[in-house]
Amino acid sequence: MGLNVEKNGRITLYRGRGCQKCRGTGYHGRTGIFEVVPYSESLKKMTNATIDIETIRDQAKAEGMVSLRGNALKKLLTGKTTYQEVLRVTWEQP
Repeated sequence: MGLNVEKNGRITLYRGRGCQKCRGTGYHGRTGIFEVVPYSESLKKMTNATIDIETIRDQAKAEGMVSLRGNALKKLLTGKTTYQEVLRVTWEQP
């Protein structure tokens, strides 16, 4: 999934337990997982029909974009979501 395991080789993963408020799902409320690309001048100049999406994605990452999976992993490590949800939402992401 792209996790950097701490020095001791362990991380804490969370699993939803469920209650009456969440109807047994383990999720109460909603937390969005986002990939936001600031549309910089360099990306504006690159955007045209001949540039492939991977080139644009590489430039956006170089400019500090946090990927969908990266955002999901941050929320996983802070206990705001579960590993099941990270995999469900970011299955096709590198």
